[in-house]
Amino acid sequence: MERLIAPIEIKAAKSDGKFTGYAAVFGNIDLGYDVIEPGAFKSAKTTKDGMLRIAIGHNLNMLAGKATFEQDDRGLRVEGQLSLGVSYVRDQYELMKDGVLDGLSVGFNIMRDGAEYVERSGKHVRVIKAAELWEFSIVPFGMNPEALVDSVKAASIRDFEAQLRGLGYSQAEAKALASGGFKSLDHRDGGRDSETLADALQTLKHNLTF
Repeated sequence: MERLIAPIEIKAAKSDGKFTGYAAVFGNIDLGYDVIEPGAFKSAKTTKDGMLRIAIGHNLNMLAGKATFEQDDRGLRVEGQLSLGVSYVRDQYELMKDGVLDGLSVGFNIMRDGAEYVERSGKHVRVIKAAELWEFSIVPFGMNPEALVDSVKAASIRDFEAQLRGLGYSQAEAKALASGGFKSLDHRDGGRDSETLADALQTLKHNLTF
């Protein structure tokens, strides 16, 4: 099975393990001198419900979830659901949210006569024209210099409350802030004046990322 670590842009990763993004991008040369042509994935080995398996580091003994997938003008777009009931998947997801684990890699077989070597941009590259998808994996390093993670961190209400408590808010204040914003602090735990609230807002902006 071939493995190609391609540009990854995760648009959103929710606290329930769902995320969307691109597992591969068409037309650009990666550091292994491979190029995937638009529409190159001609077939896929899917689950019974027609979804693509997600693995950890291409280890099919460490599956992490499944995803819907489609090819558009840009690349292979995926909408994934991680299986957070599995302990090692939860660990990987925490690393994704922290930005430590920020790459995706596709696993596939090249079909007969599905690739050719050409000169492109002064380089001898392999152009992949026809391949069968097996899975895509969460990996720590991207082979493509354009690889990036747009946004992975997304806290639940409880996560938000915990971070607020860490900034010194009482339990009641943290719950009010998480559910209703700063206005909801009025008359709670003695209330806070507007200047204090403004200072608190600036503190939150510097300490919380969504």
